[in-house]
Amino acid sequence: MKIILFLVSTFLIAQDKKIDFDPNQLIDPEPKWPIISSPLNTENLLINNNELDSTQIIIEGFRVQLLATKEASKAEQLQKGLLDNLNQNIYIVYEAPNYKVRIGDFIDRRKAENLRKEMIKEGYTSAWIIRTRIKPKVE
Repeated sequence: MKIILFLVSTFLIAQDKKIDFDPNQLIDPEPKWPIISSPLNTENLLINNNELDSTQIIIEGFRVQLLATKEASKAEQLQKGLLDNLNQNIYIVYEAPNYKVRIGDFIDRRKAENLRKEMIKEGYTSAWIIRTRIKPKVE
């Protein structure tokens, strides 16, 4: 009997409390925005006039892929090593989960095949040709 009396009194006391909520009195705290001191790198402000050309030609072509790895550092290391030896554009393309090192911008597959054979002679035995969008050199 004491338990029932206790439970009934608890429910009655709990019902007496009235909560008022007025959304007009609610004040949201002001967010603390980060301070941006220099959003642009000053080195990037000096752009060659040729780079300002808004018309880029992008067509289907061929590149030679030398490496596909999950480690970005390996791809960057290979790119740095090839920059000194090759007269071709070198690209690192990220397609989850791999970083792919590709070289060249060829419209003609035969030229890409010649570069692939040259890369195999240099020791990149897994080199293969990939069809992709390229930015050919405009002369």
